Amino acid sequence: MVNMDLVEQFTGTECEKNTIISILNEWNFKSSVSDLCKSWKKDRPKQENENIVVILYNCEGLSTHMCDLDILLSSHLPHIVVLTGVGKQLRNMPKIPSFYWESVEGSNSFGGVAILLHQSISSKIIEKQENFLMLEIETENEKILLGGIYVPPKSKTPFELFEKHVGKNFFIFGDYNAKHVQWNCSNNNTSGNEIKEWMDQNGCEMTHPLSTTSKRSEAIIDFMIAQDITGWNCEVLEVVYNIDHDAFFELFSNFLSGLWDRCSIYESVEKYRPPWPQHLILLAKTVNKHKRKYRKTHYVRHYEEWAYWYDVYQKEKINYEEKKRNKKLLFLRENNNIWKVARPIFKKYTPPFRGLKTPQGIERDHQKICDNLADYYEKHFSESIYNINNAHHTKCREAYTQISYTPNIPLQKIKIEDVIKQWKKFKPKKSMDSVNTSAFLLKNLPTEYFQVITVLFNKCPENGTFFERAKHARGVCLSKDGVYPTEDRLRSISLLPNIGKWFEKIIAERVENWCLDNGLNLDEQSGFIANRRLQTRILSLIEDIRLTVAAPNRPVLAIFIDFLTAFDRLWYPALFKTFNDLDMPLDLRRWIYGWLQNRSMTISHGDAESRNPHTLFAWVFHSDCVSFIRG
Repeated sequence: MVNMDLVEQFTGTECEKNTIISILNEWNFKSSVSDLCKSWKKDRPKQENENIVVILYNCEGLSTHMCDLDILLSSHLPHIVVLTGVGKQLRNMPKIPSFYWESVEGSNSFGGVAILLHQSISSKIIEKQENFLMLEIETENEKILLGGIYVPPKSKTPFELFEKHVGKNFFIFGDYNAKHVQWNCSNNNTSGNEIKEWMDQNGCEMTHPLSTTSKRSEAIIDFMIAQDITGWNCEVLEVVYNIDHDAFFELFSNFLSGLWDRCSIYESVEKYRPPWPQHLILLAKTVNKHKRKYRKTHYVRHYEEWAYWYDVYQKEKINYEEKKRNKKLLFLRENNNIWKVARPIFKKYTPPFRGLKTPQGIERDHQKICDNLADYYEKHFSESIYNINNAHHTKCREAYTQISYTPNIPLQKIKIEDVIKQWKKFKPKKSMDSVNTSAFLLKNLPTEYFQVITVLFNKCPENGTFFERAKHARGVCLSKDGVYPTEDRLRSISLLPNIGKWFEKIIAERVENWCLDNGLNLDEQSGFIANRRLQTRILSLIEDIRLTVAAPNRPVLAIFIDFLTAFDRLWYPALFKTFNDLDMPLDLRRWIYGWLQNRSMTISHGDAESRNPHTLFAWVFHSDCVSFIRG
């Protein structure tokens, strides 16, 4: 039965209380934890390629059509808007939330081109001429050239600007003021004939709507010219104002992961959030309504109504932006929230890893990237071949063989205080490990779980073993060399089960204490070990050099050694030969041997994963807290 008094003491929302009651009822009525975990699991939405939505808007003076633009953005949620005929508003383009402008002035009061891009899209200006603007846009899989053009009536189309980009993946949207029967105009004009001839000569294509785009005639004068229009669809929009975690480890990990899913809702976000609230859109429609009425009748009364509603719309828009700005400033002042905004500025930039450079070219397919990296790391960390004629190699192999024949030795029992101590050191990171749990999830565990965790952890010291499931990592690679690195220019991040890492930290503290008791941690060593920051050591070296030079007034030599690949291959036989020489306790040595066996990894990139987990024979994962054995 569910104790409703405990539920009522919960301080969350009514929805959260209902969720807790539902979870407790499901817990009481399910036949097994395994079935419960399966029923709680939810499928994450997979990322799908999204088409770019581009709106070509011949605004004929943006200053008088701001309401129309606001309605367009909120109704159709485009990624890019190309505006032609912007006019004098180019000198003071309006600020629109989540978007930014690129623009160029025109040759007359109705000329000029502006391109409005969503902030998630990065762009670079390639060419900027009067009435012509060309940008390089970065999409998910490639870079394209996207331009805007305005050709005034009775003016020649600037084909010399187009010809610079022939053979490239370009798309030029604009008001060409060109008519031709090929794009469903009733007659041809000079500009239409010239554009038709130029496209035939250069192998370019056009996409245009089926209905007219001109207000003055039954003609299509707004269209797109491109090198290849495959995959593009075009239509004329409606009038804007009518657009309305052995088994228990795994079971416990699955339980935590399933509970997380049970309390979560995953929804696919298919569209951007509108830049303006609904009441502003309704006001914009009202302004348009009175504007049309005045233009139709030219009555003073209708002009005054239009002016009144336009003034109300502008004041409400300014008031909304001011409230939004004040709300953000208030948020920044509270609890040092400013660092939530400023912190990314002080982080080193790691370019996104979009593809893999191979001898055959750039590989962008996620599944092929995963398989290529799996083959690379399996070969790179394969079992080493030792030299039987090398005396040191032979001694290393003897030490390794000896420890392998040694039976498992029980370790000292783990106390609940050790469990709580390491739990407090957790940083609440939200990255998901290979069993779909996170440090953030463990950090929020109720303290009542610590007794269960302690019992679970003591199963390993009793047998001198380690959780087999915790030896499998989910590998994620970051680029060291641009967006298209080679296989050897990647930084591999290993996401191991956080519950296994929790246990490792307890054993790691025991090994560190043994090192300290035997004086193995040299003061001259920097890095690897806690409280040994590399920067502090370098500053100390510089200060020692300064004092040495200043006293006898003569040169001094300081040697600083750094390792190019500190986290790379690790030959296990040499490691255990070192342990023998240092006389490490046999129980710890045997535990580390078992901990290093049967390690595997699956490479993950995007929504794809590599083939069946591959075994690694010469690696200590980056995220392993016992990796100080390298030091």
